[in-house]
Amino acid sequence: MRRITLLSSVLISIFLLTSCRNVDEKDSSSSDSLVSTQEVSSISQHSSSKETAAVSTTSTSETRESVVDTSNLSADQMKQWVAAIWRKRTNVDLLQDSKYEIILETKEDQLLYARVEAADVQIDTLDVFRVNSDGFLEEAGYYLSQPDQDWIVVSKKYLDTSMVERKAPAEETSQQGGPSDHERAEMVRTTMQQNQGFDENVLAAIPDEEILAANAGNATNSQIAQTADNLLKKYPELQQP
Repeated sequence: MRRITLLSSVLISIFLLTSCRNVDEKDSSSSDSLVSTQEVSSISQHSSSKETAAVSTTSTSETRESVVDTSNLSADQMKQWVAAIWRKRTNVDLLQDSKYEIILETKEDQLLYARVEAADVQIDTLDVFRVNSDGFLEEAGYYLSQPDQDWIVVSKKYLDTSMVERKAPAEETSQQGGPSDHERAEMVRTTMQQNQGFDENVLAAIPDEEILAANAGNATNSQIAQTADNLLKKYPELQQP
C-alpha cells in the first residue's frame, strides 16, 4: 500500500512539473509575440512619418512655385527670378555679389523690366530681362548674341532654370567681368548692320571706342535708332545708297 501511495505521489509531481513548464513556454511565446508586434508597429509608424515628411517637403516646394503670379511679381520676386538665371548660367549670384545690381522698371507697355548693371564701374548694361504678357521671363536677344531676336523666353515657370544652359568656363569669365570692349563693339556693329542696313565695311573700319561712344543702348528700338543717328552724324557713308 505504501508503494502505491509513493508511486502516486511521484506521478503527480511529474504531472505538475510538466504543466508548469508548458505554462512558462506559453507565457514566453506570448511575450515574444507582443514585443515583435510592438517593433513592427514602431517601424511602420517611423516609415509613415518619413513618407509624410517627404510628401510635405515636395508639396511645400511645388506650392512655393505654383502660387506665384508671374504677371504680378513683387520687386523681390523679380530680382530672385533674374538672379536664378544668372546663377545657373554663370555661377554668379547677383543678389550677393556687390559688383552687380538689378534695376527694375515698368515701361509704357506695362511690362516689368530688369536691367543688370555693374555697380562700381561705368559700363554698358550687362543684361536685360522682362516678364511678357504670358508671365514668361524673357531676355534681350542682344545679350545672348542673337541681336536679330528682340526677346527670347528663358523661363516659363517662376524660378525654373531648365531652359538655361550653363556657359563654358571661358564665356563665364567674360560674363563675370562683363563683355570686353571689342565684344560689345561687335554686337553694336551687328545690330547696326542687321537693323539699320549700315555698310559692313564702314562699320568694321570705325574704332571700337567710337562705336561704344555712339552706343545709346540696345534694349529698345528707340535706343538702337539713337545709336544709328549718333554714328551717321560722324560717318554718313554708313548709309548705303
